[in-house]
Amino acid sequence: MTTFWNSFRALYVRELRQDAGNPLAYVFVASFVSASILLAFQVGGLFEAGRAELVAFFQFLPWLFVVLMPALSMRAWSDEARTGTLETLLALPVPTAALVLAKFMAAWTLACLMLGLTTPLWLGVALLGPVDHGATLTAYLGSCLLAGAYLAIGMAASAASRSQVLSFVIALGVSFLATAAGLPLVSSTLAAFLPLPLTETLASLSMLDAFAGFERGVIEARAIVYFLAVMALSLSLTGLWVDHKREGLR
Repeated sequence: MTTFWNSFRALYVRELRQDAGNPLAYVFVASFVSASILLAFQVGGLFEAGRAELVAFFQFLPWLFVVLMPALSMRAWSDEARTGTLETLLALPVPTAALVLAKFMAAWTLACLMLGLTTPLWLGVALLGPVDHGATLTAYLGSCLLAGAYLAIGMAASAASRSQVLSFVIALGVSFLATAAGLPLVSSTLAAFLPLPLTETLASLSMLDAFAGFERGVIEARAIVYFLAVMALSLSLTGLWVDHKREGLR
C-alpha cells in the first residue's frame, strides 16, 4: 500500500507540473471560465431573471462539460503515445492503478480549479440579494462530480486510442449520449422503438437526471453513487487497456 501511494503521489505531482508548464492549460481554463459566464449572462439571462441565484449558470455546465472534459482528457494517454513517452511511463515499476488514478486526479484537480475560478460570480450575485449559499455550494459539489464522470470517460477513450482527435470524438459521443438520454425529445423518440420500461431506465441513467438534484441544492445518495460508478467503470476500462499495452511491451 505504501508503494502504491508513493507512486501515486509522484505521478500526480508530475502530471500537475506538466499542466502548470503547458500554456494550453491556461488557455483551456480561461476559455471555460469565459464561456460558462457568457452563457449564463447572454443565454441564461442571469440578471434578467430578477432573482439572486445561479440557476442560469449551472444549467449550462453539463453541455459545456460534454465538449470541454473530452478536450481536457484527450491528451492524457494519446499524447504520451504520440511523443513516445508512453513506453517509458509503462516501464516504470509502479502499479497500473497508480498510473491511471494519478492522471485522472490531476485532470480532475484542474477541472475543479476551473470551477473554483467562477466563484466570483457567486459573490457578485450575493451582493444583489440573499443567496442560498448551501444550495449553491451543493451545486458546485455536483458540478465537480459531473466533471469527474466526463473526465473518466475521456480517460478511457484516450487510453483506447493513439490519436487525440479520435479519443476526443469517442469521448464526446459517449458523453453526449449519456447526457442527452434524459431529454424529453430523446425519451419520446426512443419510446417509439423501445419498451417503455427500458426507455425510462435509459432516461434515469442520464447525467442530466443525476445532476438535477444538485442543481436544486439537494444531495442525493443515488446521484453520488451514479457519478462514482461512472468514474469507477471508466477508470477500470482505462486500467485494462493500460495493462494490455504493458503486456505488449514485455
